[in-house]
Amino acid sequence: MNVRKFRALMEDVGPDRRAFNRALAALGLGIVAGTSAPRGAQAAGGIGYFTWAGYEIPEFQGAYVAKYGGSPDTSFFAEEEEALTKIRAGFKPDVGHPCMSNVARWRDSGVIKPIDTARLRNWSDLIKPLTTVPGAVADGQQWIVPFDWGPNGIAMRTDLVDQAYLDDPSWMVLWDERYAGRLSMWDSVDGAVAVVAVVLGIPDTNSVTDDEFAKIEDMIRRQYKLSRFFWGSETDAETAMASGEIVATYLWGGVTNRLTAAGVPILYAPGPKEGVVSFACGLTLISEGPGDEQAKYDLIDAMTDPESGKYLIEAYGYGHSNARAFELVNEDVLKSQGLTKDIEGFLAKSSFMQSWSPAVRERYLKMFEDIKAG
Repeated sequence: MNVRKFRALMEDVGPDRRAFNRALAALGLGIVAGTSAPRGAQAAGGIGYFTWAGYEIPEFQGAYVAKYGGSPDTSFFAEEEEALTKIRAGFKPDVGHPCMSNVARWRDSGVIKPIDTARLRNWSDLIKPLTTVPGAVADGQQWIVPFDWGPNGIAMRTDLVDQAYLDDPSWMVLWDERYAGRLSMWDSVDGAVAVVAVVLGIPDTNSVTDDEFAKIEDMIRRQYKLSRFFWGSETDAETAMASGEIVATYLWGGVTNRLTAAGVPILYAPGPKEGVVSFACGLTLISEGPGDEQAKYDLIDAMTDPESGKYLIEAYGYGHSNARAFELVNEDVLKSQGLTKDIEGFLAKSSFMQSWSPAVRERYLKMFEDIKAG
């Protein structure tokens, strides 16, 4: 591996997991199936952790590292479907890090097991709405412990969109025909459907009528026709926003922070008037994970400590599951990330990306691909 090239790429991407994954791909690494460090002091506690690149750092594992003398043996995945496929094929980590919208699929595939929340010292401090995001609880059992979450909002060029959108942000800017050819959207059926559902006031996209499905399809089709492109890489969205090629797009707060720091006139609205679209991810116990059971719970505890949360908020720009973490962060920093100390009030306005049944997901995927195929 060219170490200088790797360092240069890391300096460019910063602490963003998606950009980190692209950097790995640029080096020809793809999914890293091996450990993040040599076994020994750096693979402590006898367990394996399967996560997104960027989430293996000791800043998220303080109490675990203090107890076991190092980090767990870490492997990375770039996409959750690939991670699930790898586990079903026989890979046996102990703790996984999927997002809530996919946890039901992991559960139904039999690769994760219920979590005994009585063994978690931080459980009572975790933000309650996050512990019950659709998919997190089933059959009276907890299947995932929330760790990272955050709003997904609209980024707008303040010098290129109507002042009315800046004064009262609305998702409808993404359907404004005045900006035809200068709009964009994340190339994700989950994201596209979540935004349209908020606009249409559809609370449960896992159970829609044929009429509601047709309305969702129509709005996504209209949006696609107005868009310059649907972006798969946030770097593409970031570059297009910086140049003015696009004037508004669905985006994440960390990207807009970088644009603002670079002097690009951007307004990021994580809470448009129609409602907030949020993501949430967390930690699961892999069913056949062979490692020490207490060490698995110790890792989850360490990652849900408020100190880990403080680092996640300040360095990564995401929310953390422990409410006490927010007490450690300056209000101005929270605001810059689209967050607030009134967490439950914020989440009450949020619509989370939903965990769909296989049949429903297939229906949405076919619709999405048909739209993009023209």
